[in-house]
Amino acid sequence: MLFTVNNSAMQKVIGVWVISLTGILVLAAYFNVFEAPRNVLESITAIHWVALSAILYFSLPRGMWSICFIFMTVLGVFHVGLVFASALNGITDEDTLYQISRWYHNVETDNAIHIVNLAMIGFALGAICFSKEPTASTEAQRENSAYQKRLFHIGGMSLAFFVGLFFMLTVITGALNSYGAYLEVMSNSPFYSLIFSYLYFFIGISLVLLCVVYRPGYGYWYFALFAVWALVAFKVGLRGEVMFPSAVAACMLGRKGAPIKSSVLLIGVIGFLVLTGIVKNARVSGDYSGELTINPLNAVAEMGSSLRAVQETVKWRKHENFNLLLGGSYWAPFERQFALFIPQLERVDVQEDGRLLNIVVQNKAGPIGFSAIAEAYINFGEKGVILLFFGLAAFMAKLDSSSSTIRNNIYIGVGLLPMFVTVRNSFIHVPVQIVLGMMISTFVMYIAFKKDKASLMSTELVN
Repeated sequence: MLFTVNNSAMQKVIGVWVISLTGILVLAAYFNVFEAPRNVLESITAIHWVALSAILYFSLPRGMWSICFIFMTVLGVFHVGLVFASALNGITDEDTLYQISRWYHNVETDNAIHIVNLAMIGFALGAICFSKEPTASTEAQRENSAYQKRLFHIGGMSLAFFVGLFFMLTVITGALNSYGAYLEVMSNSPFYSLIFSYLYFFIGISLVLLCVVYRPGYGYWYFALFAVWALVAFKVGLRGEVMFPSAVAACMLGRKGAPIKSSVLLIGVIGFLVLTGIVKNARVSGDYSGELTINPLNAVAEMGSSLRAVQETVKWRKHENFNLLLGGSYWAPFERQFALFIPQLERVDVQEDGRLLNIVVQNKAGPIGFSAIAEAYINFGEKGVILLFFGLAAFMAKLDSSSSTIRNNIYIGVGLLPMFVTVRNSFIHVPVQIVLGMMISTFVMYIAFKKDKASLMSTELVN
């Protein structure tokens, strides 16, 4: 036991030491201690991301299946992927090169890359400093109970319902034809846009339920249904809508132990990147008529374009005198909900509320999504980015070390869904979706438990 504790402490010390070394290099480039032109900055950032990921992989108790590692991977792919691919001269897709030519080579992008590096330093330090061995579960007696199997089927049936609703609405509206058609439906009908956003959320909740309570022997039909939906949605061009619930599902499966071997996962990731590169065609041109590419780095570069949201916020501050919001965008969703019930509070029109960053970026730059890093920066500046991501990692490390029980895992998974979505979206929907998800999951667990209790009572009466 003493050896385990000392070994864990030593891993933390080594992890913090390596993060500090890479951090010094990054900060030296940031403060112009040495000249770092774009090609050098790209190489430093790519090495930085790989090094931090490796540290988390070897230092965190759950390794690659920890919440912190998976979130860091998703965050890096969407913010460093383009930098990484460019550093390796691996972008061969003409469409991607054309799309990024309008913003990637601007000086503000250099600043954005520095800000992303600061976020990764803060997150990695928080994850290492607050990580500890998971608390042992005391729920072994209920692993094969009717309660657990009932939850599994509730999750599966709700998944079937929302997937069916998705197909029905996409066929009716014509959104299933192509990504261009989907975007047209979303832009022309805010009502449909809202419905689809919550459809993805409920599909994610259903998947969380399945992954948390699954045990060998329950069957794979519900997972196959999700896979069919994911393939169709991916073909349309809905990349994040599939990736984020899948990442949270991996977190939930990881809390029960490594679900698959690393080699199998690597093959799956490469296949996924190839598929993503093909789907890029739909996202850029609206259909699959263009030349297909199987270069995985093209897919990494295309996903990494969330860096543009950070670059946009740098431009706002630099050229438009956009004042720091000082937490305004994080408070706005709470205030706007309170205003529905408190007459004295004014509910500003969404087009005039400068704290709603999803609307602000849409008006200034178009439908480019947003970014958790960009939101931290436009609220609190560079220092705020480090502190906020340090705190976020500390919170996720706490979740990683918490006891793996059915109820705990369901609450964690439901809470993580909107948090993962903020990797490339704004914070505005997070509070409502967390509260709604907690309420739904509590109700589902209550129904399953009451049924289980009623069954036990009936059995006792018969006996």
